[in-house]
Amino acid sequence: MKKLILIFLSLVVTLFAKEQHPTVRVNQWFKQEKEKSIGSMHKFATLATVSPDGRPHTRMIEIVGLSRERGALFFTHKNTEKAQHLSQSPNAALNIWLPNTLRQISIDGAVTQIPATEAERAWKRMPRFMKVTFMASDHTGELESIELLNERREKLERLYPKEIPMPDAFIGYRLMPKRVIFYEIQPRNFPIKHVAHLDHDEWTISQVEP
Repeated sequence: MKKLILIFLSLVVTLFAKEQHPTVRVNQWFKQEKEKSIGSMHKFATLATVSPDGRPHTRMIEIVGLSRERGALFFTHKNTEKAQHLSQSPNAALNIWLPNTLRQISIDGAVTQIPATEAERAWKRMPRFMKVTFMASDHTGELESIELLNERREKLERLYPKEIPMPDAFIGYRLMPKRVIFYEIQPRNFPIKHVAHLDHDEWTISQVEP
């Protein structure tokens, strides 16, 4: 009997912790947004980084995955501006707009680069046209013409008629959340805003003024 009680309490604690972790709500919001979307839904977010001299920079990325244990996963080219920024400062932020449910999610945290072996698994799942397009641009200097990219793409198609190996330039990052802001627009009413904050490995979630 005592053992059953301990198992029950353990399940309650586990479920409570799961409900409190903000990534649970983020994924719930993704699911609800997808239900109101036509066709497939891509999890796009604005990524904000800061240059070594303090200049902020933003761009759109696709969140490939989001989990409690491993954070938000995304990929890029090692020569991009964001990769250069993250090599100097790991702090970054994501802003996600969900138009069909009128919601916004902001995630602040620290970014770490994933191992090449993990990046390669993602590379192998990518469609061929994305691989060729990725390899055709080195993200350095000015582009003389779009024809140059087309020429590079055609050359790659001839060079790799079957499997395309992952280039060293393909890198992935994980952003581990330290603060998550949930913002819901209420038509003709006040917005609803909740802030989840990580402190000493414990998440606290509170409603704040919008």
